[in-house]
Amino acid sequence: MKTLKIFLLFFMILYSPPLSYSQNTNPYLKPHDYFQGRYENVKAPFSSSETYAKLPALYENMDISLDPAPQNEPSVKFNAKNPRYVLAAWRDFSQGVSPARRRIGYNYSNDSGNTFFPAQLLIPVLDTNHPLMSDPVVCSDTNGNFYVATISISTYGGMDVFVYKSTDFGMSFTSCSMAAGGISSAPEDKEWMVCDLTKGNSPYKNNLYISWTHFGSTQNIMLVKSTDCGVSWGSPVEVSLPGTVQGSCPAIGPNGEVYVVWVYNYENIISVYFGKSTNGGKSFEKEQLIAQGTRPTIAAATYNSTFPSMAVDVSGGPGNGTIYVTFCDGRNYDADVFLIKSTNGGANWTSPLRINNDSTGNGKQQYWPWIAVNETGKIAIIYYDSRNGTNNNIIQTWLARSTNNGQSFINSVMSDASFNISWPNEEVRFGDYINVDYRGGRILPVWTDLRNGGVDMEIYTAIVRVPVGINNISAEVPNSFILHQNYPNPFNAETNIKFEIPVPGISEMKIYDIKGRKVSVVFNEYTKAGTYGTRFNAANLTSGVYFCVLKSGNSVRTKKMIMIK
Repeated sequence: MKTLKIFLLFFMILYSPPLSYSQNTNPYLKPHDYFQGRYENVKAPFSSSETYAKLPALYENMDISLDPAPQNEPSVKFNAKNPRYVLAAWRDFSQGVSPARRRIGYNYSNDSGNTFFPAQLLIPVLDTNHPLMSDPVVCSDTNGNFYVATISISTYGGMDVFVYKSTDFGMSFTSCSMAAGGISSAPEDKEWMVCDLTKGNSPYKNNLYISWTHFGSTQNIMLVKSTDCGVSWGSPVEVSLPGTVQGSCPAIGPNGEVYVVWVYNYENIISVYFGKSTNGGKSFEKEQLIAQGTRPTIAAATYNSTFPSMAVDVSGGPGNGTIYVTFCDGRNYDADVFLIKSTNGGANWTSPLRINNDSTGNGKQQYWPWIAVNETGKIAIIYYDSRNGTNNNIIQTWLARSTNNGQSFINSVMSDASFNISWPNEEVRFGDYINVDYRGGRILPVWTDLRNGGVDMEIYTAIVRVPVGINNISAEVPNSFILHQNYPNPFNAETNIKFEIPVPGISEMKIYDIKGRKVSVVFNEYTKAGTYGTRFNAANLTSGVYFCVLKSGNSVRTKKMIMIK
């Protein structure tokens, strides 16, 4: 009776004008889309009278840009020191669409991405010669600093790599450094940034690395690093051989290895290449071709551009050191998403595994995949998908998850509305990528979404909480439905929870804070009769009182838990 009263009491609580540049038909000669009139045969902006179908809400969606002007090319990251803090950034055109005035929009969250503060514009702080910015990439180090790498566009025609730094978890950016460029007007483009966050095995802990495409006398993938938290940057080193290369993505191995992937495009073939450094990015081994296929048709992309994404398992578990690379090509006569992996530092790679689970060769398009691996080795891949649209211009955002080191994936729709691809002009377009991060049981995606119609590109995220799973302690049928008190209690970061299920069925365990807000779904799955245990990780929560609620069938139990950091 006392338990029932506590439960009832708890649920009472619960409820500048553009620069010019000469045209060139090579899609990756100078692929940054700021320069007016550079492209020939550019796809015209789409228009459509299609309605936007509201879908069953598997995951709660949230607009985090909230601006009627276009925003695209988003990036997001959990803070490596305190994952309660999240930073998202994107290209923002609120200062002008025609002519395009690129800026960087951003906002932050202090509750692991469940809510976000109002969006802001990144203010240029290094000099007044770089008023415009593009291609933001978010990164974090173990000191709690957030970084946003950008392509900063100068008044004298240069495109340089700048890095903005926040020391207050993304609330403000007060310092900036130039990582690459500044010597000539040769453009730098499509940078990506990573930090060495390995757990003590790496001599390069907290080094920052940026890879990008340099357009000088030759076109190469380059890499530069900082060993002092972004205050200064070393000399750039070549990662690739010259060629029509683009779309690089770096990642860090368990011992501080620096890996980079990129694509090489030649006519109708798309090739994925891999580079490796074992000396902290001072030099790279000979590049390696790791995947190749037909260049796909992609409705959202000018010149059908699509880039690879890479992540490494540094969990210390069974998959430790595994390198995962996801990419898109058209080997099956339409655009599909694939995954390859290496378990020996990139020396050998598996055959491509098709990730999207629709019918092969059905004419539908899946593209722009991005991958993240959490600290326990679980994998999340997000991508665009047209399988449910009346044509390939109608797309949704999908999520693929793996808990068995990439052997198989579960696919599900992530966006709760479909939308029509559209952009206002050649200078804005739709971008080139979407992004995801993964920490604990929280997957944090960001994508460009046009559900408002027209050319109102918004940056959306979804509330994706992944069950951490349960362990069967005993198959003996219990006499009653019991939720035991967690132990230890009070606890710091993690605690064990034991419970007994007398009748098979769907069981779920959720955690609520003192205000009755749901902060975690520990699991939601079919359970046979028996005694079970699970481990709840609260590293992303603040100190305080929480309630663990277990439900199975019509039975509900609750326990009070105290978290102290």
